[in-house]
Amino acid sequence: MTKFLIGSLVGAVIGYITNWLAIKMLFKPHKEIKIGKFKVPFTPGLIPKEKSRIAKSVGESIGQNLLTKETIIQSLCSENMNEQLDSWVKSKIGSIENSEVTVENEIKGLLGDEYSSFVGNTNSNLSKLFIDYINEKDVKNAIVKYASTQIMLELSVSPQAICESELYNSMKNKILSVAIEYKDTENFYGEIQNILEDKVNDLKSLDKNFEEVIPKEITDNVKVYVYGKRYDIAMAIKKIMKEEKNRKKLRQIVGETITTKLNPMIAMFVNADSTYEKVVTGINEFLDEDENHNDIALIINDIIDKFLKSSISTVFSEFSKEGIKDGIKPLIHLFTTKIIDEKIIRDTFDKLEDKFNNYVSIEAMLEKTGVDYKNEIEKIIKSRVEAIAESNSVKIKIAEIVSVLINRLLNVEMKSIFVGEGDKVSKSISKVVKELYNKFIENKAADVIEVLDVAKIAEDKINEFDVAFSEKIILEIASKELSAITWLGALLGAIMGLLSPILGSL
Repeated sequence: MTKFLIGSLVGAVIGYITNWLAIKMLFKPHKEIKIGKFKVPFTPGLIPKEKSRIAKSVGESIGQNLLTKETIIQSLCSENMNEQLDSWVKSKIGSIENSEVTVENEIKGLLGDEYSSFVGNTNSNLSKLFIDYINEKDVKNAIVKYASTQIMLELSVSPQAICESELYNSMKNKILSVAIEYKDTENFYGEIQNILEDKVNDLKSLDKNFEEVIPKEITDNVKVYVYGKRYDIAMAIKKIMKEEKNRKKLRQIVGETITTKLNPMIAMFVNADSTYEKVVTGINEFLDEDENHNDIALIINDIIDKFLKSSISTVFSEFSKEGIKDGIKPLIHLFTTKIIDEKIIRDTFDKLEDKFNNYVSIEAMLEKTGVDYKNEIEKIIKSRVEAIAESNSVKIKIAEIVSVLINRLLNVEMKSIFVGEGDKVSKSISKVVKELYNKFIENKAADVIEVLDVAKIAEDKINEFDVAFSEKIILEIASKELSAITWLGALLGAIMGLLSPILGSL
């Protein structure tokens, strides 16, 4: 019996010690041991010796079997992850909902020294984005179409509605005021003078007579007027003859006629003054008789007919430049003082306005012109849009607007963004964040995980571990199992120690 107990005890001790030693030799010694030039067998321990191979094998096992792309993506898209995102958004919004911190301060807190560069780049990029957008063909066409549609809507209104508007009346009064002031200026006088002088110069080279140029209706009306005013013309002649300067001139003519046309002997007996009085009396008596009035009118009309048959170029070529200017001046004075006055300007404007108001719409008025006004309007708008889109002034203005908008946004307090809408904003942002996150995971996570190379990360991390640290981790994880193995060795040793005498006795 003692023999069996001793054999079993010795076997148990040997089994325990061998298993314990084997486990220790997995980790120790950590480094190779040499005696002189000879290496001590089984140094270093198995794990330190095969650390690189073990790390590679473990990394591959983790990457291929544990943390696969599918496993990671499934975990990242889990309901728990969405709940975490939702909770994070709510906590973030909750922290700033009542905060007086501005958007600028919040961004500064996130970006630090990069803030100024971020704002500058944002200004530049947004400005370029707007400019590029405006210069897109479809956008410009849409602007032209919208503007054309709006203009056509305005053209469909009644002209009277426009004439009754405050803007129109303000413009009308301004235009009338400017026109009335302009008619009394030297510029207006000079313009009329230039026009008349140009017309006279044109007449000098015109190979026609007055009859061909002056409408017959005008000459006929002048003749009718002369005939109608025949009595007034006769009386006007009498009045002219009574004027002192004309009396002297007529007396002088009578005297010169007597002295030059009569025989000197006869002239000695003819009194110039008495002759003058007889002549004047005779002319007055002639002018007082009604039947002579018709003759006077016929004579004047005959003179008009002869004048109308005169060559225009011949008549005007005889006028000197100074003579033309002197003749034009009274016409200009008459035109600017007697014809063009404030009343005629206002009456003309009112008549144009009445004509304007007679149309059902501005569009109807434009259709009367026979011009394809719709196409012309579209061309004008298109050219203006093209010019505006490409102009530097618009680019500068867009940059200024973007800068102002960004500065206003930066100075907004965070809490004002969520006033009375905290829950709605939170839900909206949470929804957007989850959608963006899930889309990213679905579309890009596989590529990111592949770039990460989980197996290589695990391998590198294990290789970074100190052997003692690795030993500590393994022992912490499998201490019970290793202890069980040690005691299992003792049990097996005890059984083998018990079986040896039994087998030996056989």
